[in-house]
Amino acid sequence: MNQVEAESEDNGISLRFAFIAPALFGISLLGAGLLTLSAGLPEDIAHTVSSLVALAAMAWLCRSFGLGFNRLGVVAVLSAVSAGVLLQAVSIGTIAIVSKIDTAATVAITLPYLLRLCVIDPVAEELCFRGVLPTALGRRGLPFWAANLIQAVLFACFHFNVVQSAYALVCALVLGGLRQRDGIGSSIIAHCVCNLSGLLLGIVLARFA
Repeated sequence: MNQVEAESEDNGISLRFAFIAPALFGISLLGAGLLTLSAGLPEDIAHTVSSLVALAAMAWLCRSFGLGFNRLGVVAVLSAVSAGVLLQAVSIGTIAIVSKIDTAATVAITLPYLLRLCVIDPVAEELCFRGVLPTALGRRGLPFWAANLIQAVLFACFHFNVVQSAYALVCALVLGGLRQRDGIGSSIIAHCVCNLSGLLLGIVLARFA
């Protein structure tokens, strides 16, 4: 039995997967995005396909290392929903004030776009950044606050924008706290609700713009 196998048996997940997961997440998005765009697919469908590849990769990693879902009670679900709405409200307010960006919805809302924004991307991101990554770090002895900070910094880096990255850092810390308290299902719900409420608020703003 080699060291990697021993680590997997003792901890359920090797430390190296703390960083392989986000790397694989980025590679799957880039690779699938380039492939589908070069095939001439519409942009929203191409992005949806690339997101599905990332989701499949993260789901495989989580299943391979025994990362499951806890059953959530009513209070936990309501807490997650409330957190998602609040995070999006803070996001829209901060972006509008700091960068003076028009927060009204300006993109065509298609079914692939809706599924990617409100379901596929949030689930894939949670499985990666609040699932595999902090679990690997935690099972190798890193305290929660340190693992949570590392995943939040990496999550922020994936946004490639100063204002959005700053918000994503705070959002990731909150989602990490929800995951630690109630399980990965809680952070997934909060993230999905956050994106959905942002879309709905954008539509409302566009209507009255």
